[in-house]
Amino acid sequence: MVIDRFNGDDESYILYYLEVHKRVSNRELCEALHLSTSTIRKKLAKMEEKGLLIRTHGGAASIDANRDETMKKKSRINILNKKAIAAEACRFIDDGDVLALGGGSTVAEMAPWLLKLSGAVILTDSTVMSTLTIPNQNLEVHINSGIVRGRTGCVVGPTSDILFQSYSADKAFIGCDAFDIEHGAGSDNILVGKVEKVMLECAREKYILCDSTKLNQNSLYSFISTPKITALITDDDANPEYVKQMQDSGLKVILAPISNLSESEIRLHENNILPKSETLKKEK
Repeated sequence: MVIDRFNGDDESYILYYLEVHKRVSNRELCEALHLSTSTIRKKLAKMEEKGLLIRTHGGAASIDANRDETMKKKSRINILNKKAIAAEACRFIDDGDVLALGGGSTVAEMAPWLLKLSGAVILTDSTVMSTLTIPNQNLEVHINSGIVRGRTGCVVGPTSDILFQSYSADKAFIGCDAFDIEHGAGSDNILVGKVEKVMLECAREKYILCDSTKLNQNSLYSFISTPKITALITDDDANPEYVKQMQDSGLKVILAPISNLSESEIRLHENNILPKSETLKKEK
C-alpha cells in the first residue's frame, strides 16, 4: 500500500493524498490511517494551523492550487535577476560533474550553459529541467519517479527520493521560495521541500539560488540550514545590510551582477541557446 511507504508519517501521507486528489474526507483518512474520527479532526486542525491545508466540512482540501505559481508564470518574474544568478551559478560547474538540479525557475535558467557541456550527469526532480537538458546528447539525464505536479513540473511522492539516495553528486543547485538566516532555505510545498532536502544531502557542494526578493522571508518547510550551505547565490539588488548579516553569520554570499547581462545574452537565454563559440566561464 502507498501509506506503508511513509513509515508512520501521517502528515506526509495526507499531503500526498491531497497532491493527487485535491480533497479528502475524514472517513477516507480514518480508513487509511486506522485512526478515530476525533484524532483525524485534531490532525487536520493542527495542519491547518501550520498552513498546510484547508479544512472543509467532513474533510480537507489542498491549498497548493492557490499557493503555487505555474512554472511559466514564475519564469516571467524577476527574470533578469534569475538570469544573472544562473550565469553566476554556472561558473562553478565543470565538465564531468554529477549535478543535482532542482525544479525552480532560477535553476531552469542554467540550461543554456548546460547545453554546452561536453559531458555531465544530471539528477533532477523536474520534468522541465529534464526537457531543457536532454537535447545535449553528452549529458546523462536522470529524473526521479513519483507524481508530476502539473503546475510546476516537480516530481514528488513516497518514492521520489530514491534516485538521489542512490548517487553521490558533486554539486547541487537548488532554488527556494524563501531564505532567512535562522531557518535557512525552504519551500512553500512540503513534498517538494522533502525531495530537494535529499537532493542537497547527496551533494558534496550545496548551492542555493535565491533572488533578492526572497531574502529575509520565511517558508513552510526548511530543507537546509544556513551552516550546511556551501554558498548562497543572489543578485546584486539584495539589501546590503542583510547581505552583511548573512556574511557575518558565516554564510558565503555570492552577488550576481545584473548589469553584466548584455542584450544579446538575454535574447540567447530566452531562446535557450548559446553560440558554439561560447565557453563555460570558470571562477578562478
